[in-house]
Amino acid sequence: MGNKGRYVFPAFAKRGEGRFYKNIFLFCIIFFPLFIFLFSRYSHAETKPIGINARFPDLTFENILLKDEQAYLGISRKKIFSFKEINGSLIVVELTSTYCVSCKKNIPILNEFYHRIQKDPELKGKVKVIGIAIGNNIKEVESLKNENKVLYPLLTDPDFSAHKALGEPRVPYTMFVKRDVKGKNIIVKVHKGVIESADSLMNDIRIICSKHFRYYPL
Repeated sequence: MGNKGRYVFPAFAKRGEGRFYKNIFLFCIIFFPLFIFLFSRYSHAETKPIGINARFPDLTFENILLKDEQAYLGISRKKIFSFKEINGSLIVVELTSTYCVSCKKNIPILNEFYHRIQKDPELKGKVKVIGIAIGNNIKEVESLKNENKVLYPLLTDPDFSAHKALGEPRVPYTMFVKRDVKGKNIIVKVHKGVIESADSLMNDIRIICSKHFRYYPL
């Protein structure tokens, strides 16, 4: 009568109960660390951004450029163009997003850098600056350009295809891409996060030119 209404699971009764918990404990001890290890390795491999000495992929973009931006990059008037069509010996690529607060801090710095490059007769036409707006459509990019008075061309990546091809780095992420004599685009420097100043970018250009182009300016 004392056990009326009480159900005792057979698997948990007496010795079986202790053996059951012991097996569960051993299972967790053996397999849980293995699962964490494999998951972390897979995740890291999937999200590791391409870095220095890697070949920059030949990305394609919808041509949303204004007429003067097309002239700046040397792009003809067509709907789709590829990265390899951009004229320049050294291309500074800024990965950004309209929803990224830190990214907006880089805009005035890159604007000043762009302006200084354009004022330098030795660098103008050889060093180019572009931005790629990750996950943003045309309207979002136009809004960002107008609100922040972006001077350099800003391209869209609405489906994250460019972001995935570049290893899905956190934005802002800046890459310096050198074009060699064979037309290959090689990443020679990367910068994660907010850029210190336009002066630091100009210094990077001098170092890259002296190391990879054997002389400065280009």
